[in-house]
Amino acid sequence: IKPKTMRSILLIWGVICCMQVNAESSKTEYRKSFPKNGIEEVMLSNRNGGVEIMQTSKDSIYITAVVSVVAKTQNKADELSDFIRIEDELTDKYLNVSTVFAKDMTFNQLLAGVELNISYKINLPIGIKLRLINADGNVFLDDFSGDLNLDVKSCNVRVGKVTKGELMIKQTGGNFKVMDVDYLNGEFKSCMVRIDVANIVQLSMRDCEGRFESVEDLKLTTNGGTMRFGQIENMTGSSSSTKYEVQDIGNTLKMDMRMGEINVRNIHFNFSTVEVIGSYSKVGLSFMEGAGYQLEFKHNKSVKTDIPKSFKLTTRPTSEKNVIVETGFIGDEKYKGKVLLNLRNGNMYIQ
Repeated sequence: IKPKTMRSILLIWGVICCMQVNAESSKTEYRKSFPKNGIEEVMLSNRNGGVEIMQTSKDSIYITAVVSVVAKTQNKADELSDFIRIEDELTDKYLNVSTVFAKDMTFNQLLAGVELNISYKINLPIGIKLRLINADGNVFLDDFSGDLNLDVKSCNVRVGKVTKGELMIKQTGGNFKVMDVDYLNGEFKSCMVRIDVANIVQLSMRDCEGRFESVEDLKLTTNGGTMRFGQIENMTGSSSSTKYEVQDIGNTLKMDMRMGEINVRNIHFNFSTVEVIGSYSKVGLSFMEGAGYQLEFKHNKSVKTDIPKSFKLTTRPTSEKNVIVETGFIGDEKYKGKVLLNLRNGNMYIQ
């Protein structure tokens, strides 16, 4: 290393060491337990820290929280710690736990030149619902039985297996992943959403990237973003400016698309219905060898088509200007699938 470079490294290291020496910290802890008798739901509200939830078979709710403040001086760290407290309130069948900041200081003033972390760990008995509101921190839940309601912002969320209840989530920013869920109802904005296995999924997504491995029933409303799906039995929804890559459709596909793209690599030979309404969209459909279906393809002359020459279709005009309908049965007649395509100004590919 050149002498000048070495001097620069030593100078930077000296600044870092000086910052570390000058920084002082204050840490306070909250620990409390509540008998589960009579409590139906726990609500936790927090920001600037992570939350870890574990479900247990015990008879009490255990909550711990650590408030950590790092400031330039010890007095400053201690002073700011006094402005943060953990409050709990047990009302009828509900337990509310929240991080509270002093009213005489704005949140931005509180954090000016300060490092703040407020982390929670909760042991929750089986049978109690959970509602969590959190911002700027990671959320981790192991396997959970019952209802979950998550409202998070700028968080990474990881959930294990959720059974015997509904997982509701509203998330802006960050990553979300669930390993296995019976019923997922979600609203996502600017997120990376991953689902390994799910039964019923209903999602509203804006500017998201989605990766779903296996879903039985999927209902979507999307705006922007890219979606990559594995095995989907039933898929319905509407989209604007979204690109879909789907590996397998088992039974039904019903989509209303605007300025988007969908490519399905494999539609099972025993499927029931494919319906796609699209404007300024690209549609690509690949059917399993041996499939049989009645095709009705309604489109205007601005749609670019790529259809096998073996398809014997009858063309008939409609009352709509510059719109025609092409119909015909494709493949094995022992199957009763229906394919209804209604496209304007786009591309359509079938094989």
